[in-house]
Amino acid sequence: MGDITRRGFMQSASAVTAAGLGTSLLGIHGFNALAQDPVSNTERSANHSGYEIVPWKIRPFPMRQVHLLDGPLRQARERNLVYLYMLPNDRLLHSFRLTAGRHSSAQPLGGWEAPDCELRGHFSGGHYLSACALAVAATGDEQIRQKADALVDELAKCQREDGYLGAYPASYYDRLRKGERIWAPFYTYHKIMAGLLDMYVHCGNLQALSMCERMADWATRWIEPIPQKEWARIQLVEHGGMNEVCFNLYAVTGERRFRNLGFRFEHRAFFDPLAAGVDRLSSHHANTNIPKVIGAARGYELSGDRRYHSIAENFWQMVAEHHAYCTGGTGSTVPLSSDDGEGWHTANNLANQLVPAAEECCCSYNMMKLSRHLFGWTSNARYMDYYERLLWNVRLGTQDPHGMLMYYVPMQPGNWKTFGTAYDSFWCCTGTGVEEYAKISDTLYFHDEHGIYVNQFAASEVEWPERGLRLTQHTQFPHEESTSLHIHAVHPVRMALHIRAPYWCPEVSIRINGRPEPATPHSNGYIELERVWQQGDRIDVLLPMRFHPERLPGNSSVQAMMYGPLVLAGLMGRDGLTTEMIYGPTAPAHTGKFSSAILPRLRNVNGAWVEKTHEPLRFRTAGQLSSMELKPLYQVMDERYTVYWQVNGKA
Repeated sequence: MGDITRRGFMQSASAVTAAGLGTSLLGIHGFNALAQDPVSNTERSANHSGYEIVPWKIRPFPMRQVHLLDGPLRQARERNLVYLYMLPNDRLLHSFRLTAGRHSSAQPLGGWEAPDCELRGHFSGGHYLSACALAVAATGDEQIRQKADALVDELAKCQREDGYLGAYPASYYDRLRKGERIWAPFYTYHKIMAGLLDMYVHCGNLQALSMCERMADWATRWIEPIPQKEWARIQLVEHGGMNEVCFNLYAVTGERRFRNLGFRFEHRAFFDPLAAGVDRLSSHHANTNIPKVIGAARGYELSGDRRYHSIAENFWQMVAEHHAYCTGGTGSTVPLSSDDGEGWHTANNLANQLVPAAEECCCSYNMMKLSRHLFGWTSNARYMDYYERLLWNVRLGTQDPHGMLMYYVPMQPGNWKTFGTAYDSFWCCTGTGVEEYAKISDTLYFHDEHGIYVNQFAASEVEWPERGLRLTQHTQFPHEESTSLHIHAVHPVRMALHIRAPYWCPEVSIRINGRPEPATPHSNGYIELERVWQQGDRIDVLLPMRFHPERLPGNSSVQAMMYGPLVLAGLMGRDGLTTEMIYGPTAPAHTGKFSSAILPRLRNVNGAWVEKTHEPLRFRTAGQLSSMELKPLYQVMDERYTVYWQVNGKA
């Protein structure tokens, strides 16, 4: 990932102390539930708030204290909220009701929520609840809260007395134990548990918490009699982030049986090499395993187990440096063996993986979640640099103007983006997508006891009522190469303001109230401005963007061009594209190995091979026999493109 991974790690938080209330729920979505809680779960949460052994060094602000102003992030969140409202509860509940022997006359959803799909329920009872809960936390939208509460109430009527809840029968787990072919029942179970837990954490829904606890108890009873050798075989079937959700359930209840269940879901065959710092990711399905590592990070915070810390840190570095495209994304669909699959190959071996179904959007969502944990432990800007790369090049570029979402980001030259449809897709990436856009403001600002960290450049403001302070960020980034921070203070306050110096910026310039200020980053990659701030103070930050090539891991002659944090896409026209090709209920087809013959070639390259035009964020190739126009990948919607070129014609 180029310069982004050359920043040094800072040491992790070493204090092993019980966490305070403000960090008790960081592993769920990174903020204090009580700040979001308008109802009467305050006493219960307050009684179970100190289970983190290793608290985060710096903490995100509650999303309700972060307000998005007009710009790309706010627009994405608003489109997402419209889509959440579009989906009727009766249709979401259809398969749950039938499985429970209840009547349903609703029109079934299609795609991965269809009545014959073995993953049904993963979105309708899981991701959807998480997205609604996060939307409530971010916006306070009372109507979406009521819609989600009503969904929880109806799901409760479908939960069996023994605690089992699913949109498919419990007999699926019999097939799992027998080794029969089955599509990941615990993966879906995790999503439902996480959705219910989010409804408690962000909306104060006590019924949802009780349902989640009962689901965990059912899983414990199912697993308990299974010998370890047999359990290791079962774990080869995707089980999502079951360890993470069990750890999170322990964090809000203090019930050790849930922490023990999280430990039981540890996948040692995958974790042991990571703990030793050995990259054996090859042949592993990518998004099957990233949630497990998030669970390891959460396990470290709740147990202090340094092995879990090493697993999370080593894994992040392996993926970001050796298994990621220029966008930061990972997880291609080049066949791993005789069976097709979505996964990693050997390190630095992406040259034959520039395919239509390349990086999976779920992987980006989960790598962003993992990055937040590592950043919270260290305050190191390298994680926010990577987070920014994914935010602009994958997340913002995979939602269309109507809120429809993608599964894969194509890397094959001449390919195009494919979006799902409203009622007939429901891929895993549809689910993580609606969650991402609901919580898109959750990482803009962090804080410690002494000051605020400005992590991302986006039109927004953050309130810090404990310090009598509001910080407003005015910017049209990335259309402009600057941002302006305005202080609104009830009274003068001494505070440190930490501004990320992004890896792509040759030199950040800062003026405070019009006067130049030294802008040398500290070892963690942040510029620290500490002083007594007063009402009306203004900090202008100049962030000059530059062109910088991003070489494909394993083949330096294959390059993408970036402008600041933005991956630039060469535009290749719309010939042959139809609406049915751009919008379809199925994702792009899996492909075989990539042929380098279709890479566009650049000749006589001397330095940068892209230049600006007079139009903002529009570019063209320079010094070539023929010219190609380029624009940021996140702005490409309905045209063919390439992000990689063969430089100087070298193989």
